[in-house]
Amino acid sequence: MKHPSQKFAQLQYLMLALAIVIGIISLTKDGWSILTLLMFYTLAFSFVFEGMAHYAQRNTAIFVEQALRAIIILVFSTVLYF
Repeated sequence: MKHPSQKFAQLQYLMLALAIVIGIISLTKDGWSILTLLMFYTLAFSFVFEGMAHYAQRNTAIFVEQALRAIIILVFSTVLYF
């Protein structure tokens, strides 16, 4: 039987891989700053899913830490984009 946090760990790695791919594409395409914003969003969701995996293991301190990281990335990348 799978642990509940395994689903979140898989989503974390998927979002991290997606952030890397989108980041590489945004570096090669000049003027596609929306891809850079999307890369930051997928990176933030990677942190959220990592936090959810820790929350499923009843480790709330790391969950709060990862959630705060995600919020900071979302807020600052959005402010810098607009």
